[in-house]
Amino acid sequence: MNCFKKLFVVGMATLAVLLTGCGGGKGEPPEVMIDGVSLVVGESVPGDLTNQGFELNDLGAMIFELPERSWVSSIFLEKDGVSYGSLTLTNESRESKFVGSCLIEEIKFYSLNETNTDINITINGVNPVGMTLDELKAAYPDLEVDENSDSDYFFHYLRNGKYTICFHYTKDVMTDIDVQHEFSKGY
Repeated sequence: MNCFKKLFVVGMATLAVLLTGCGGGKGEPPEVMIDGVSLVVGESVPGDLTNQGFELNDLGAMIFELPERSWVSSIFLEKDGVSYGSLTLTNESRESKFVGSCLIEEIKFYSLNETNTDINITINGVNPVGMTLDELKAAYPDLEVDENSDSDYFFHYLRNGKYTICFHYTKDVMTDIDVQHEFSKGY
């Protein structure tokens, strides 16, 4: 009888793992706020941000639409003359879509050690811009720290299912942050 109970418990645990997607799952998107405006990678569209005073800039590429099942990573997010970062957008549909209605799959905040030291962003309630590695580890206890690099470049990760935040450091100074949702680049 005791053996039956153990088999039952193991079977139920196996079933629970199979039903939840083997542990990794979709995950929870990080909460990104830019000047008090929410952005959810994998869910938000640029139109959500342009309605709040942000502008899109494709640096003269004249990208107004994305063809069916395509992606682009050269759209920049600006407000009041400040470039906040670049966006990666996807159009997973079977028809062309205006850029403003495509999904934001990634936002890259860059030049955080130079021109963008004062941008107002938070990720999961914390503004990481300018943080030292020790401050970053204290703010994000689940941070995967790259301590084995032989160069001056380090990449520290927070992962949650299909969502990843990557903090780039050069010579112990944070330079970039990538917040991304996993998507197929096979189109």
